[in-house]
Amino acid sequence: MVERRFRRRQLLLLAIPVVVLAFVVSFRALDPKNLCPAPSAAPQSELALMPAGLSLEGIGTVTDVRKDERYFRVKAFTTKPLDHVGVLIQEAVIAAGYRPAGIDTEGTETQVFFLRGSFAGGQATVRWAGCDGRSDIDLVLLDRNAVPSR
Repeated sequence: MVERRFRRRQLLLLAIPVVVLAFVVSFRALDPKNLCPAPSAAPQSELALMPAGLSLEGIGTVTDVRKDERYFRVKAFTTKPLDHVGVLIQEAVIAAGYRPAGIDTEGTETQVFFLRGSFAGGQATVRWAGCDGRSDIDLVLLDRNAVPSR
């Protein structure tokens, strides 16, 4: 009987560190920082598709650029505060030849609007990504050289 108690104590003393270790490992696995893969910069071939004069340098890292017949679509990420990013994006897009139409910041999202002539020229949306203080930037601009659809 004494031997049984001794074995139970040994098992209990062995089980405690195992449970603690399992808890620590699972806690680290569920860490929000681990849920967000590190984004990679877009290749130079994609960056070349961006509108002339547009640069997000100093704002964030461009991760994807798409161009179709009428639009440029740019995805990026930043670690700067949302309200500050809106102003920086506005300045960058103005440098590319678009006119500002307004900024709307609401908590976890900022939207920046642009004009091309007297028409809507594009929009940037910056949203908190939930990862290490990172925000995602989605920028869509009308190609200034695109032929208007009828």
